Amino acid sequence: MLRQPTKKSRAMPEASVECGDTGQLIRDAKGRLLLELVRDDAVEIIERLRETHADVQGRAYLIRLDHLAERLGAKWQAKRDLIFDQLKSNFERKFLEPDWCIQVDETSFLAVILTLGEYKGALSAAELWFGVGQFFVGDVSKITPPLYEAIADDVDRMHLIPIDLNTYFDRADARPLRQTDAPLPPAGVEIATAAPLAIGTMTAIRGRTAGGAILKIGGRDLRVASAIEPVFEMKKLAMIGHRFEAVVSEAATNYPVDARALAAMDWNDREQVDLANIEQGLKLLQMRRPEQRKMVMVVPAAFSTFSSARARSRLMPQITAAAHQMGLKVLFEIRQLDGVPPGRISEVTSLLRPHCMTTMGHASAEPRAITALKGCGLAGACIDFDRGKRDNSALEAYLTAISAAARSSTGACLIQGFNNLQEMAIARQAGVSHASVKASALMMAKN
Repeated sequence: MLRQPTKKSRAMPEASVECGDTGQLIRDAKGRLLLELVRDDAVEIIERLRETHADVQGRAYLIRLDHLAERLGAKWQAKRDLIFDQLKSNFERKFLEPDWCIQVDETSFLAVILTLGEYKGALSAAELWFGVGQFFVGDVSKITPPLYEAIADDVDRMHLIPIDLNTYFDRADARPLRQTDAPLPPAGVEIATAAPLAIGTMTAIRGRTAGGAILKIGGRDLRVASAIEPVFEMKKLAMIGHRFEAVVSEAATNYPVDARALAAMDWNDREQVDLANIEQGLKLLQMRRPEQRKMVMVVPAAFSTFSSARARSRLMPQITAAAHQMGLKVLFEIRQLDGVPPGRISEVTSLLRPHCMTTMGHASAEPRAITALKGCGLAGACIDFDRGKRDNSALEAYLTAISAAARSSTGACLIQGFNNLQEMAIARQAGVSHASVKASALMMAKN
């Protein structure tokens, strides 16, 4: 069962309430329509949107049921749960994984349709609305479906953009985004031109919004947000903490920046991305209840960031204070170690040791790369799950080879970014000691 809202909406400066009945639809000073999610798992919903880039791709559709509530009047309270159950049932009959849906408040339903184009997905969402409208209140064919694009705006807030099915089109179209569709830039930040992304010299952080830090890289504004992935100890399949995963996109279009572009950044650029990711991750974790935080927070950053005295002097006080406040232990994940001499890795590891429980090194999913971490003072190897298509036996063989190399070289093996709990169960059989899973996997299992 979906949980009902339990907390009060935050007051926003220079904002006006759009819908007095729920107090959740708000217009900010820029005129943007925002929906605050006043529910315990709001952060997880926003994280899942960011993980899958569903909002960036225009595949997240918010359906408002205010018209049905008005037509039903006093009957709305009695029929509301039935309406949402039917929306969910109709959705699940038509769509399978990775598509998903969830009730987000008393009159809003979120449908994420990754398997269709934006326009066909919007049509399908409209059909859901027409279906329940016809069933519960009668003919609604002459009413424009109250449909919106949903874009992650803050850790518990969405930016809503009305969808007109007469003018809506797929982003695959070569035309630029319509002015009404493009998310407005934060105050004081200019929209970058449509030049190709160039990784160049980083200037200071240009601006900061609740939804992420705006960084200037190669003449482009990039937004850096953070998603926190649940981390499990595999022997008991027990959740032990969270890991901060950077979510980087172009500020003007919300288009994601891929891992190759991030790896190609120079040291100064990557340092700024790491700092922003960690600051956002700490913010997300502090918003969770104490029992949700567990015991450990995994803090990733590039070797160049951890080796920088400037970066350490900024990071360590923040991380130490946050860990003490939340009662958590810190595990540092050192990334981008290819070609770094073992002596230098050991040196940086010793500099980090006073500020953490332990350190692990990131490596590509190749036994030779994992073996290179041996003798560097690390307590384990972190490997990104490649999400390749394999049957269960092939996946177990693949993970067995990786975990064996990690055990012989460093001890522990943490595989990052599993898509579902079944993959984790196979990883456990393969000898993987720790794993992180996308927040969407836990939400899917829960819902």
